[in-house]
Amino acid sequence: MLVHHFLSRSATEAPNTTAVIDQTATITYGALNGRANRIAHALMQHGVSGGDRVVLALENSIDWVACYFGILKAGAVVVPVAAGSRSDRLPHVVRDCSPSACVVDAATVPGLAAVLAGSPVTTFVREAGSRGAGSELHGPVAALQEVIQASSDLDPAVPRLDRDLAAIIYTSGSTGTPRGVMLSHLNIRSNTESIVEYLRISAADRMMVVLPFHYVYGLSLLHTHFYAGGSLVVDNRFAFPTVVLQAMQVHAVTGFAGVPSSFAILLHRSAMKRMTFPELRYVTQAGGAMPQALIREWQRVMPDAPLIVMYGATEASARLAYLEPAELSGRPGSIGRAIPNVEIHVVREDGELAQPGEVGELVARGPNIMIGYWNRPEESRAAFCPWGYRTGDLATQDGDGFLYLVGRKQDMLKVGAHRVGAAEIEEVLHEHPAVHQAAVVAMPDEILGEVPVAFTTPRENNTIQPEDLILFCRQRLPEYKVPTRIVVVDDLPRTEAGKIDKNVLRRAVADASEPRLARS
Repeated sequence: MLVHHFLSRSATEAPNTTAVIDQTATITYGALNGRANRIAHALMQHGVSGGDRVVLALENSIDWVACYFGILKAGAVVVPVAAGSRSDRLPHVVRDCSPSACVVDAATVPGLAAVLAGSPVTTFVREAGSRGAGSELHGPVAALQEVIQASSDLDPAVPRLDRDLAAIIYTSGSTGTPRGVMLSHLNIRSNTESIVEYLRISAADRMMVVLPFHYVYGLSLLHTHFYAGGSLVVDNRFAFPTVVLQAMQVHAVTGFAGVPSSFAILLHRSAMKRMTFPELRYVTQAGGAMPQALIREWQRVMPDAPLIVMYGATEASARLAYLEPAELSGRPGSIGRAIPNVEIHVVREDGELAQPGEVGELVARGPNIMIGYWNRPEESRAAFCPWGYRTGDLATQDGDGFLYLVGRKQDMLKVGAHRVGAAEIEEVLHEHPAVHQAAVVAMPDEILGEVPVAFTTPRENNTIQPEDLILFCRQRLPEYKVPTRIVVVDDLPRTEAGKIDKNVLRRAVADASEPRLARS
């Protein structure tokens, strides 16, 4: 079973069932499958063949979903990337993956034109006719809507194997340089089946999607619900969270997925506490550790919408571990245990398995683990050890097999003789009633080597006094863990997926430019 069979199977079994609702339209599985077939034929007519890379840079929409499956139906490899004029990864991605075609929106064209520089790559532009986009491009240009209408809606039935490459998803490494994670059809299918099993997703489920599809967590929502024959409600207005919450009510959404900042925004900067969601069955959280204070607040405010904490990586096709809601209170800080068909070990620096309570690196094994990094054979080899894929996350395991993150290797501070995890300081900062979000990074120190610096944002109608927050930490932490500086900012820098971008904060500390982030 290949990834695009998720769509074609659901279209065969329930063609009239709603597949996607976006801000402009609703489409059934049958109609969406026909549209994906048309896109596949259009790509093939423009020279795209099996194994070719196709860059997909559209905002979340029905068209994004149709293009994703259309690219796969053509036998090609999807390379999803953020759309728009600020898509800073686009130049690197295009140069690195050497695509045969690109599917983009009008706002992305100028950035694409600069990097293609006369290359004969075919570009399909959404809304090209209405905006006159595409004139900057030197290669062939086609209007996406026109080619969809002109092509056949029959399945092209291009033969592929489940071990063939399906997607290359670019993710920032420790240096911040994007690297392409190669995921096969087998990787994605096996992870999808496991997620559907433990979340008990069915055709009756309807998921609210605010995470971008070019982010592996967002993409997993598409995979799981199409595999099960469920529906997606796509809404790109999370800058106005109450509007999204209203859409959840209107469309009787049963699931919501977010990163920690998503839940902080819903709890502190929306009308959620005054609203009810009778159909909401569950919510999931991944994309970084969720502060315990935020988890407890969610449980108080939304007791009927159980929170499932999850852990994973792009290299794992999304998911590696999860914690059932019933375990949240009894095992604070745990990311749970391995998902079905995945094996996780905690491995010490000497390569031996850690005993319960010992710190080591999380190493995972399973059919969902990536093939490797595109064009990076040395990094691909370094990502694996005899026990499996090295996640770069440090953790411990209790006697029952539940895992607890200590922090990323690069997120550990060396304060004198002490090793300190940024997460344990952040947990304390989030306990303060005025703090909305916090992030801790290391600052060089002549005596101790490194010392912690905290960047914080206040909750609505609150102010943060740095000296008060330092005192708050001093009452709860040993002195070497107390931040030497508290920087109060309007908002924390984020990646395209909404996670806090600590690389930006590290650079700000390194070049002493944090006043540019600070509140006046």
